[in-house]
Amino acid sequence: MSGSRYLLVGGSGYFGARLAEALPGTVIVTQRTPAPARAAWACARGIELVSYDSVAGGLDVRGDFDAVVHLASPGAAEAARDPGAALDRARRAAGDCLALLKAGRARRMLHFSTFHVYGAGGRAKFSETDALAPIHPYGRSHAECEALVLADPGALVLRPSNLVVAPAHSALGDQAKLIFLDLCRQAVSGTIRLQNDGLSYRDFLPSEDAIAAVRVLLNAPMPADRVFNLARGSSLRLREVAQIIQREAGAATLEFGTSTDAFRSEFEVDITRLRALGWKPQASLEKETRRILAFFR
Repeated sequence: MSGSRYLLVGGSGYFGARLAEALPGTVIVTQRTPAPARAAWACARGIELVSYDSVAGGLDVRGDFDAVVHLASPGAAEAARDPGAALDRARRAAGDCLALLKAGRARRMLHFSTFHVYGAGGRAKFSETDALAPIHPYGRSHAECEALVLADPGALVLRPSNLVVAPAHSALGDQAKLIFLDLCRQAVSGTIRLQNDGLSYRDFLPSEDAIAAVRVLLNAPMPADRVFNLARGSSLRLREVAQIIQREAGAATLEFGTSTDAFRSEFEVDITRLRALGWKPQASLEKETRRILAFFR
């Protein structure tokens, strides 16, 4: 893979930046909004940073790529603010990535979707063969883009759950409000306040395992099944997650709120498809927590 070329569209953000650091060879990353912290990160890592806004114009990159990884879909907060604009932006970005694939300029496309395409909780297990039932505009936007992407036989779809990632730089935007990051940032100040009552469940996957999954999909022969859950496989109660962060940070105070959500019972996420390709998730949630705490300190 050392002589490979990868294009990470929207790859300058939360998870994309860590993936860009981990891929060998030449890595080109796009950003929608320039930021000094992001520019400094890319320069230090020898990563080429290209400005790209799917609404403003096409994807202006040169050369061919072993793979294009699409991470540029609007996040949950942006989708909630303006669902129509977010969907339009997501469709355009997916279309620009597909254009590279159809032109023969990329051998493979990895599209990052979301676990939210399954809709609300209440199930004991979530599998790639389940019917999609998104509720939030974020999930609906991703469900539509999945259908667009999967029309091309050279594209694969990943449905990540809650990825736990130590940020590579401080230009995080809305992603700074992700629950695990927010709790770690609070822990550094000495007090963790969870708005949720702590009795809801989430599936948290450390970034090392997520990056390992991408490596597997970049190198494996094109699989017959092209949609993959990217998750730890089993859920954790938020109260347990907050306690892990508290222990690693040495934070003295842990407080819980009263709000609730749909994921009130323990659940599993089927990850047998990725395992069948050789993926072996084994990263430590505690280790990634320590990295995030170090970043905020």
